[in-house]
Amino acid sequence: MRKLNEIVAWASVVLCIGVVAPTTPFAATESNNMSDETIQSKIELQLRKDGRINWEVLHVQVDKGNVTLFGEVASPEEKGWAETITSTVPGVRSVRNNVIVDRALAPDYKIRRDVWEAFKQTPALESNPTLQISVRKAEVTLKGDVLDDLSKTAAERAAEGVHGVKKVNNHLQVVEQLPPQKLDNREIVR
Repeated sequence: MRKLNEIVAWASVVLCIGVVAPTTPFAATESNNMSDETIQSKIELQLRKDGRINWEVLHVQVDKGNVTLFGEVASPEEKGWAETITSTVPGVRSVRNNVIVDRALAPDYKIRRDVWEAFKQTPALESNPTLQISVRKAEVTLKGDVLDDLSKTAAERAAEGVHGVKKVNNHLQVVEQLPPQKLDNREIVR
């Protein structure tokens, strides 16, 4: 009888712990305090920071912490990275990965990645948060803001120097000041 009472007591403790302990992961409970727009912004920032992904062709939709990814990527690995990165953002409850793999994008993806690498080697461009690079059929289009004509020319030359680039369309705008970078809703002071 004593053995039976011990088993019942342990079962009661286990049941109590199960009732009291949270059943959802931390990120999901945190989403109650975060708007969908904030979660989307954090996902887009993480995708942008990861050099393995062409984040400009991805679209993120968030509904009550449930994320859907759309767009086209060059490889299954890139599709997987997008999902993995998204799933680690606080507030994300689930991820539906509707990204399509299109191997025809692979040469353009490589050119785009190489142009980003060339920009990282150019001091006037390396920390510019406004730059956008798109590549279609080996034709590079540059968009965003730069501080002077020299930076605009440097960007164009850096892109032209990448193997495989057929043409560069330079739509960069010269402005007096770049907007501050934001990281987790905090501005970075320059």
